[in-house]
Amino acid sequence: MNFSNNLRKIRKSLKLSQADLAELVDISQRTISHYEKGDSEPELIIVCRLADAFNVTLDQLLGYDANSDAGRYIDLKNLTLEYYHQKKEAEYKLKNDFPL
Repeated sequence: MNFSNNLRKIRKSLKLSQADLAELVDISQRTISHYEKGDSEPELIIVCRLADAFNVTLDQLLGYDANSDAGRYIDLKNLTLEYYHQKKEAEYKLKNDFPL
C-alpha cells in the first residue's frame, strides 16, 4: 500500500473530512486531495504533521513494513554500497592516472 492510499484510509477511519485534516495540518483541502489522488507528494515536514495528526508513526503512514519490505531494503543497501565502491574506485583511478 502506498502513501496516498494510506492517507485516505487513515483519514476516513478517523472520520475526518479532507477539509478537517487540512485545517489540522495547516494546508489546503485541495492539497490533501492531490496527495490522496497521488498527483503530488508532501514535503517531509507535512508528512510529519500528518502522522502527528493521525497519531501514527511515519512508517505506518508511508506504508513501510520492515518485515515485508526487508528485501527491498537489502537491495537498496547493496546498490548504495555498490555505488560507493564504484565511486571510490573511480576516484582512485583518476588520482593515480592523473597525479598532481
